[in-house]
Amino acid sequence: MEFKLNKYHRNVPEEDLLRDIQRVAGLLGQSYLSGSDYDKHGKYSYSGIQKRFSGWTNACKKAGLSYASVIASTWRRGNAPLAEEELLSDIQRVAKLLEVPTITTGDYAKYGKHDRTTILRKFKTWNHALSLAGLEKSSNINTSDEELLIEIGRVWTKFGKQPTSTDIKNGASIYSLQTYARRFGGWRGALETFIEYVNTNDGVPTESKELENLLPIQITNSQNDSNIDKHKTNREPNLRLRFLVLKRDNFKCCACGASPAKDPSVELHVDHITAWSKGGETIIENLQTLCQNCNFGKSDL
Repeated sequence: MEFKLNKYHRNVPEEDLLRDIQRVAGLLGQSYLSGSDYDKHGKYSYSGIQKRFSGWTNACKKAGLSYASVIASTWRRGNAPLAEEELLSDIQRVAKLLEVPTITTGDYAKYGKHDRTTILRKFKTWNHALSLAGLEKSSNINTSDEELLIEIGRVWTKFGKQPTSTDIKNGASIYSLQTYARRFGGWRGALETFIEYVNTNDGVPTESKELENLLPIQITNSQNDSNIDKHKTNREPNLRLRFLVLKRDNFKCCACGASPAKDPSVELHVDHITAWSKGGETIIENLQTLCQNCNFGKSDL
């Protein structure tokens, strides 16, 4: 069984893209949209529109928006570039607003006055801008690929379906969309890497017959230093096996049918059918998806 992505809708008609730019401009009452404005309110990907029209300005022109009004978001009067002090001051303002020692590019895209790409062009890196603004460096830069992929898994499980870039922009992940884009070349690239990660066999058996060639795992009792168990698998399913189970069960509770896709309060667990304490192994045939209520209810019996 493989975990697969939803179909990628690459061929959205240009008319739909331009119509959505016009919609967002009307929603905000603006004659020109910055990329960050569209990121917050648009249905499609800002970077995707850039590629389709060979630049954001070209897209705005084709949508009938006024290029001259770009000065409202990225330039001073007289076409003079924004001063470093003004950009750094606004970064400090957002950090103060959120009452945090540092902010991500996602935070700034949501609350900042200027386009975050203007800041990146001016200061080369986000952490350099943070340092000059007197803020702590963003820890996201030191986050491992695996931590980012595990977070995608958490969000996917929470929603019970493939998360979209809009979900991430709206704060579903603890990491910003820009963090995923920098690391994996875009949100789609992050999802593709996640799928490859989940589908890679790391040695955990998924069928009973695969247990035959495994040596028992010796679990030691610290009181008398004797072996008290000889399971051939670990108790907790790893990320890959967990997602195979969730996907197989359509992200629904096998007992009551509850799904986070319908009720965001639903929390899904991967549970042993034959309890691990009674010799049940951690293989896909012995695992099922239960919601928190059904799993706790099973434990009470």
